[in-house]
Amino acid sequence: MKKLILLLLFFSLFTLSCGYSIHTKTDLPFQEIYLRNVENLTLEPGLQDKMRKIVYQTLANNGFTLTSSANRVIDIQIKNYRLVTLSEIGLNTVEYQIIMDVRVNFYEGQQKIKEFSPSSPFITFFRTTRDLQSVIANKELAIESLLRDICEDMIRKLIFEKEERT
Repeated sequence: MKKLILLLLFFSLFTLSCGYSIHTKTDLPFQEIYLRNVENLTLEPGLQDKMRKIVYQTLANNGFTLTSSANRVIDIQIKNYRLVTLSEIGLNTVEYQIIMDVRVNFYEGQQKIKEFSPSSPFITFFRTTRDLQSVIANKELAIESLLRDICEDMIRKLIFEKEERT
């Protein structure tokens, strides 16, 4: 029993001293949200589908209920996508950089509350071997990782930043 009390005391002191706090679903500024539109303004096919899937997962993982009847609405635009060659070996690219810009519009009813870019531009890197299958597979993994980072930053801004009605 003493070990349990000591462990709980240590855990609470650790979480309070680091600046971390535990939040529940009731601490969210709102619980229901609707992802209305994900628009891909780039020439990279399928980004909107990947973004929609990852946004749904991220919102659900952070305690939000996704419903089409919600008063809060998100529209997302993928504005820019660039795949940049960083290094080559024997005329074959072996290291790439992906740069992506995203714009989020957040509405309450019909009124736009805020418009923001989640820490844009987001940048990630990946290395690959010379065969095409490896390049495509590594690119897809890097894009998904980048989209997860974008979604996490978007959720952080939705939860912790004050709303400005425009």
